[in-house]
Order: sequence, then C-alpha cells, then structure tokens
Amino acid sequence: MKPKVLLAGGTGYIGKYLSRVIEKDAELYALSKYPKPDKGSTEEITWLKSDIFNYENVVQSMAGMDVAVFYLDPTKNSAKLTQATARDLNLIAADNFGRAAAINQIKKLIYIPGSRHDNETMERLGAYGAPVERTNVEVKRPHINVELQTSKYDDVRTAMKMVLPKKWTLNQLVDYYSQWLDETKGTFVHTKKEDEDYIIYRKNSRKPLAIFKKKQTAEDIITLHLVGGKLAKPNLKKQGKLEFRLLKGTSLVMVHLYDYIPKLFWPIYYFIQAPIQGLLMRGFEIDCRIKHFQGRVQSGEKFKYTK
Repeated sequence: MKPKVLLAGGTGYIGKYLSRVIEKDAELYALSKYPKPDKGSTEEITWLKSDIFNYENVVQSMAGMDVAVFYLDPTKNSAKLTQATARDLNLIAADNFGRAAAINQIKKLIYIPGSRHDNETMERLGAYGAPVERTNVEVKRPHINVELQTSKYDDVRTAMKMVLPKKWTLNQLVDYYSQWLDETKGTFVHTKKEDEDYIIYRKNSRKPLAIFKKKQTAEDIITLHLVGGKLAKPNLKKQGKLEFRLLKGTSLVMVHLYDYIPKLFWPIYYFIQAPIQGLLMRGFEIDCRIKHFQGRVQSGEKFKYTK
C-alpha cells in the first residue's frame, strides 16, 4: 500500500516538481486555500482546501497521512493584503505543521531548506515531538514577503510576534490586551468584557465597533472570533479572527489576524484603518516588552533595558 504524503506548497514550483518525482511511489495530497491546479500539475494529486496558516485546517488535512513535506514560498500568499514578515508567517505555518504532525502521529516531517531561517523552522516543526528530516538539496527563496496580490476575496492577514511578560499566562495576555485598549490614551476606544466576549466601542459611543468571542483553539492558542460590531461585514461565511499563539519552548507570542474582510471601501481601509491597527498592535507589543523587563528585574535579574 502506498504511503500517503501531504505536500505544503503544492501549487508552486517545488510542489509540482516533487509530485512528478514521487507520484508513482506515494498517494499524494496537497493543501491550498484556493485549490486550482494548472496544466503543469499532475492529475494524481488530491487537492485539499486548507489554509496552511489556519491551525484547525492543517490538523484536519494531516489526518491519516504518513509523511508531510514542508516548503513555504513567501511570494505566494492566500490573502489580498498580507502585512507580516516572511519569517513570522513561516513560524506560524511551521508551528501548525509541527502541532498537527504530533496530533496525527505522522511518521515523518520532511523540510526543504534554503531559507536563512532553516534552523528555527526545523526547531518549530519538531517542537511537539514529530520526527523531522531535511533534504540534502536546498531551494533558495526570497526573504521578503509580498504585501499585495490578487486573491479570491478582499481579505487581510497580519502577523507579528511579541514577548509574553515574565510569569504571565497566555490568557492573562489576552485579557490585558482588552484592558490596555481601554486604558491607554490615544486609542480612542473603550472596552468591556462580558463572559467570554470582548466588546470594543468608540469613545463616547454606545454602538460596538467590534465584538469578539474568545475560544481556546488548542493548548497555548487563544482565538478571538469577530462576531459583530461596525467593523464586521455582514452576510459572510467567515469572519475575522485574531489569534494569540504561544510558541512552545519560548516566551514568544504570535498575534495573527486572518480571514478578515474589511467593511470599509478598500482604499480607505488600506490607507487609514490598517495603519491605525498596526500602530495599536505595535504600541501593545512595546508595553508587553516593558512589562517583561520589569518582571525580570523583580525576579532578581540585573541588566540594563535596551530596545
């Protein structure tokens, strides 16, 4: 019986090459958010509609597989607007692969090197116990992510990493984000928490800008699902998600916004709302960095704080 092999990046050059090489020796599957095989693709591939940056998608796609091959091309994104470094996106995808491989008891993860971040990618793939091998052949790829590109939907993806303050839990960080928005001058919003909902209002307004419902997606992954408010576009099957993910073995948290389709006219979102969102998240990241430093000082460490 042929082993089942899952390819990440099956729509790109490497995926097409690998599929031709091993199609006679394996049962091939490839994941893509928008599967659309072209004339150069082999007919022997089973295409799985799956977003490599979506944890639950990857876990489902990897079920029943024997081997999974990881290769991420930073020039091919699945969102119209992607505001994130290639390195941060790679960490999210590799973390998804590592977690999914451990859950589904994959026999082997294969990594195709060629990035300046090969070592940390290998570490992330194997962080949850799955065996990882790297190919002898390297495939060089660019280190700059593409921000704008054509997409089926006018969706947005942003990602950035920040430090988890010393002795904090991920749940404390998520709660503090709501508190920070409410108490920090210049955010122009106030917030409140009701059970598992975070509600954000514009200052001096009673109508919510956004309502987020908190969900514990997995161990060390908390996702805030956009379920209402002025920023939510009605009548969509998928609404935006703001994910907080602690990378195992580190104090780094990846904050990842995805599946968000702006309600505003696209140029207005791009030139006004997106920069404001970026400034708010950067301000929160700096505040967490300072709190982490303060926690280390309180624990007895002696050093000078530098950015």
